[in-house]
Order: sequence, then C-alpha cells, then structure tokens
Amino acid sequence: MQSLLLERATGRLSVLDFASTYTESLYSQLKQVTRNVFPSQCHSGAVNSLSLEQLDCRYMLSGCADSSIKLWDLRSDETEGSGGESAINEDDGSSSGDDSGNPAGDNDESNQGKSIHWSSPGPYRCLATIPRRSGHEYGVSSVQWWPQDTGMFLSSSFDHTVKVWDTNSLQVAHTFDMDNRVYAIDVCSHKQNEFSSQALVAVASDQPFIRLLDLRTASSAHTLLGHKGKTLSVAWHPINSYLLASGGYDGEAKVWDIRRSKSCVCRLDMTKTNVREAKVDALNLGSTLVKAHSGPVNALTWDEAGQLLYTSGNDDKIRVWDMAATMAPPVNKLVNFGPLTRNKYLQNLPIVLSPCNETEVQHLLFASDSGDVLVFRAVDGKLVSRLLRSGSKNNVRTASIVYGGPWTSTYYCGTMDGQILTWRGGGIEEEEEREEIDDVKETEEVAISRDDLFDDPYFRLVKS
Repeated sequence: MQSLLLERATGRLSVLDFASTYTESLYSQLKQVTRNVFPSQCHSGAVNSLSLEQLDCRYMLSGCADSSIKLWDLRSDETEGSGGESAINEDDGSSSGDDSGNPAGDNDESNQGKSIHWSSPGPYRCLATIPRRSGHEYGVSSVQWWPQDTGMFLSSSFDHTVKVWDTNSLQVAHTFDMDNRVYAIDVCSHKQNEFSSQALVAVASDQPFIRLLDLRTASSAHTLLGHKGKTLSVAWHPINSYLLASGGYDGEAKVWDIRRSKSCVCRLDMTKTNVREAKVDALNLGSTLVKAHSGPVNALTWDEAGQLLYTSGNDDKIRVWDMAATMAPPVNKLVNFGPLTRNKYLQNLPIVLSPCNETEVQHLLFASDSGDVLVFRAVDGKLVSRLLRSGSKNNVRTASIVYGGPWTSTYYCGTMDGQILTWRGGGIEEEEEREEIDDVKETEEVAISRDDLFDDPYFRLVKS
C-alpha cells in the first residue's frame, strides 16, 4: 500500500488507476461490518429483496416475507447527528410515514400518540415502515426504485399483485392484478427521445409467459409467450431498451425483442460452446430440446455493456453467455465457478456484478444455499473470497444482495432470518490505525527496557 501511495504522490499513477487498483484489493478483504450499521433485527421474516436508488445511493428499500416494506436512510448521520431506527409499532396498523410529504415524520405533530421505538446506535435509520398486511397480503417478492427519481417505487408480491407506490405519502398509486404469484419484476425507463421515455415493467409469474406493464397507461401492454412452465427471472438489457432476457422453470433462458410480433429472438443452449456458421436454427428457434440449465433458471444479470449475460439455475451452475458473437447463437463461454455454488430453491436469486470501471477485473457475488456469499472473478470464475457470517451458529441463507454505491466496495445482504448485513473491504484508515498501534507498542517496549536497564544494579555499578 505504501508503494502504491508513493506512485500516486509522484504522479506515476493516475487517479483512476490508483482507485481501481486499491478497490481491487478490497474484494479479497471483504468482511462483515458489525458496528454502526443496521439494527440487529430489521424484519421479522426473510428479506426477499433489496433496492438502492442510484441517484444518491442513500435510500434503500427492503421487502420482507411477512409482507412489510421498509425505507432506510444510509446517511442519516449527516442530518441527524446520531443514528437510530424509527419504526411505528406494527400492532397499531400504521406506518411511520405521514401524508404531508415527509417519509420519516419523526418530529411531526401527526405522529403524536403513536408508539415510536428507537434502537440501534448505528447510522442506518429506518425512515418509514409499511406494516405487514397493510400494503400486501402475502410476502413481498421484489422491490425496485423508479430509476429516474426517488418519488416512486414498485413492489411485487405472492398475493398476485404489482403495486406502484408514492414514496412521500407511502400510499399505493396503482395496483396491477396479475392473477398469479409474482416472482420477479424489472423496470425499464430508457429515454426514447427528448420528450418521452419508456416505462415498462417486466413481470415473471406462475404463468408460462412474461407480462409487460406500461406505467404510462396503467395497463398490461404485451405478453411474451414461449416458456413451458412458470417464469422465475427477468432482466432488461442495459443499453437496448427493447431487449429482455427471461428464465423459466423449463430450464430455458430466452432473449426477446418486444417490438416484434415473433418476439423471441434467441434461446440459450448450454451445448453451444463455439461460434459456427449461420444456419436456419442458428438462434435455436427451431429446436425443441434447447436448455440453458439442467434445472429451472432463477437468476439473470447483464454486464454493463450488454455483451455478456450471466445465468444461474437449480443445477448449481453459473453460466456466462457471449451475446455479441455475430452470425451465431449466444455462446456458452464455459467459465467454471467451482463446486461451492448451491442453488435449489424456486425463488429469484441475486447475482450481482461489480462495476466494470472500478476494478481491473469484474467480480461476481453469488448467494449460495449453504449460507455463504461467494465472490468470484467474473472473467475466469476464480474464487476470491468466501463471506462467512459472524455471530450465527447456523449458516442462514442470503436471499438478496445490493451494491452499496460507486467506489465503496460495500454490499448489503438480506438474510432469511430478517437481518440486513453489511460487507465492506478494509480501508486505508484501518491500515493506518494498525500501523499507529504497532508503533505505539514498539515505543512503549523500548522505553520500558531502558528504564529497566537504568534500574539494574550492574548497570549503575559499571557506570560509576
């Protein structure tokens, strides 16, 4: 680290190279932060989903299996001076938000008479709570911020609904009835031109098709048919707003172009491992036995350029697909992530990629059924770190993961026992503190040894 700082101070290393090299080193030092974080019991059930808004990376949503939703302020120490969780007692059936536009409403007179509980001296404070059964009847499967601002967010549930929420009032703006359990949603808000933007929500549910909801008209805009069984995961392309990837119970992963009448543009085949000449079934549209995994596909994520697609299924495999290969179907890159990945639950699973410009090599975080969060190098599948939860006798499974913001090397994980854990790499400040402590210890030892030397009778005799 000292040589790295010297190269930066002398100008031989640019700011970006210094930051990426240092951040790269933090991924091998990720550890659980136990002080000044979330309260010990964030929810009474599994934290199925986490969503951090990308504008300020300050406000985070958590959706629980008990149907409650909480809004967290990750920088409450900047405004409050000291942290603490404020939550309205769920027994009275009220939330901690008010109708005047203040999500927290802690000092507002409208909260008089309500029981507000303060706990946790940490800086992460619960601004508002939507109590169980007041918004959704059953467990929340997914929560997502509207990407353009923090005034709206969406939630899906096993009660067959997708709801649009007003953040300020914590009131439901609109409810979509899906008639089936909803496993996952993904929001697309790409700007089409200067005056309008796309506002589509892709929904994976118990039915063998993907539903597209248009927030501008508050209606179902399109249905993508093709899966054989329930659909478990959906992910919009990060660049092309008309491309959508989906994974289903049938083991298939498909890519759709929602502008076309025949929307399915390709199916991922795990047996296709090299580029070949284009044929009639080059995109695997005519073949019947085409699978991306030997089990249900319950996890999807794109890289930032949209050239690679990462999938995971109940066959305990993570696969990387080259989506930019020309004149050929998407190619299975045969990246081996080792034998530690465990994935057996029919539930949308988080796969999180680190930003490509923050480290020399991208890292992939995978929540294994064993309770560990595995950190891999995305390019070759090499295991970098195995995050083991501290203070727990049993390895409780992680149900949700979200990145903490640019250049932070921080990740928040929601667990099946209702906790939200913070994982962060060791910083320069910690290393400097260790060095200062070591220097103090060495100085004290030297001083003590000299005192003992002067007090020694033999030393006084020789000196005289």
